[in-house]
Amino acid sequence: MKPLDIVVWGKGTPRTLRVLWALHELNLPYRIERIITRTESMDRAEFLAVSPGKKIPALQHGDLNLTESGAITQYLTDTYSEESWTPEERATIARWSYFVITEIDATALYVIRRHEGLPNIYGEAPAAVVSSYDYAYRQFNVVSDALTQDSRYLVGDKFSVADIHLTTCIAWAKMLSMDLPSKLVVYGERLMARPAYQQASKVNGMPATM
Repeated sequence: MKPLDIVVWGKGTPRTLRVLWALHELNLPYRIERIITRTESMDRAEFLAVSPGKKIPALQHGDLNLTESGAITQYLTDTYSEESWTPEERATIARWSYFVITEIDATALYVIRRHEGLPNIYGEAPAAVVSSYDYAYRQFNVVSDALTQDSRYLVGDKFSVADIHLTTCIAWAKMLSMDLPSKLVVYGERLMARPAYQQASKVNGMPATM
C-alpha cells in the first residue's frame, strides 16, 4: 500500500468531481490545488510538471503524476479499494467507463460545453450543438436500456468507478436541462444521495443534486 501523499490538481468541473468522489468513497486524505480551467492558474510551473498538457484533473501521488479522470479513478480504486471483482466484472466496468467517457462525455457533452457554453472561446457551431444533443440522448438511452427499473449500480450489485463516470455525466446533462430516461433519473438521484458524492460536490464547488 502506497503512502497517502495525494494531491489533486483542479476543481470545478464534472471531471474533477469524479476524482474527488472516488477519494471520498475510499475515505482517503488528500490535498487539493485550486487549478481552474482557462485561467492563469494553469500556467503554474508546479502544475505543468504534473500535467504538461494543462489538463485537469491531475493526480500527484508520490512519484506518480497521472491525468485523465478515468485513469485516476481506476488507479485509486485498484490501489485502495477492498472490493473484489471477477475478470468479467472488471471488463464490464471498463466497458461502461470507456463508453461513458468517450461516447457521452467527450463526443457529446463536451462539444455542447464548447460551442453552446463557451462560443466566445471556441466559436459558434449550431449544427454541431444540435447533433451533439441528439447523440447524447442516443447514448444515454443505450445505458438506460442496460439498467433494470431496480438497478442500484451499473455493474452487478456493487458500487464501481463506472457509476462515478455515469453519474457525473447525468449531473452534467441535468445542468443542461436534458430530459433523461426515467431509469437514469432514478439511478442518478440514488447515486447522488451518497455521502461521498455530496462531500465531493461541496469541495468541487458544483451543485450536489439534480
